[in-house]
Amino acid sequence: MNLRRAVLRSVPVLGWTILPLVLLAAEMSHAQAAREMVYDWEPGQLTAVYQWTTDDYSLRVPERSPERIRLNGAAIEYAWRGFYPWEFLTSVGYSQGGPLSQHLVTVQAGPGYCRGFKNIVPFAHLLLGVARTSSSGNMYLYASAKSGVAISTSTGVDYTLSPRVGVRLMQLQYHYLPFGEKGSVYWSFGAGISYRLQR
Repeated sequence: MNLRRAVLRSVPVLGWTILPLVLLAAEMSHAQAAREMVYDWEPGQLTAVYQWTTDDYSLRVPERSPERIRLNGAAIEYAWRGFYPWEFLTSVGYSQGGPLSQHLVTVQAGPGYCRGFKNIVPFAHLLLGVARTSSSGNMYLYASAKSGVAISTSTGVDYTLSPRVGVRLMQLQYHYLPFGEKGSVYWSFGAGISYRLQR
């Protein structure tokens, strides 16, 4: 009976002794998890990319020639990294080429994700904006320049040469543009140089 009373009396004492330790351990664990999940701030990056672009197989010139559309141009991209590894991008691109002297302008913005592994920085972007095209041969049976909503996704790899300068080793981009009866799909391949702004 005395043993039972001693045990019952010790339960509150043990509880009040252990409870703070459990709460302290939980708080330390939560703090550690919070530190691991905290989003960092990185300097913004300005990137100039050369782009070689081609259309999908279903898009042909009006005369149904087997020749595909091929464009050459460049894009300027700015990545704001206030919540690194997430980023917000704005991009302006211009390309031109044959066979109908097409001119293509894109202005887009959207979210992205990048993660550095030493000097290698893989990335993925999703951009939404406006595209405008014109050509010398009424390429899409339009009498004048045509504009519309465009969607682009891209992936690639950057390589850091120094704290400020890097190169874009490769960028693969998929464009869905609002031209033609069912829209048109363009693919572009690119490479370029990047510059990180000061912290």
